[in-house]
Amino acid sequence: MVANMGKVEGLPAQTADELIYALTPSPAVPAAPSVPVAAAAAPVSSPVSVAKIPFTNQLTPETFLRLKQFECWGGMEIQDILEEALTAFFAGKPEADRELPAKAKEKLRKKLPNLQ
Repeated sequence: MVANMGKVEGLPAQTADELIYALTPSPAVPAAPSVPVAAAAAPVSSPVSVAKIPFTNQLTPETFLRLKQFECWGGMEIQDILEEALTAFFAGKPEADRELPAKAKEKLRKKLPNLQ
């Protein structure tokens, strides 16, 4: 058993996601810069409670791994990451603010009766 120890120690460490999804080990990520205490202690406005609509989607394993890594190390929940990312994405897309055609909107209202 002791003879095999060198072989195990020579293998790169893998995260649970890498083992589960058969991903290649991710490169070492440099530590995030430290945040000054004054910035960390800045007051945070309490968010207004907004109804959330659950949905499912699919991501590539690499994107999903990055999402989970950021959730862990970035200190944000996935729903907040998606909300922030999609809001930024839609900022430059005028099509996202166009009203749905009546037929499409009515079909969506059948699924989501509380939709405005």
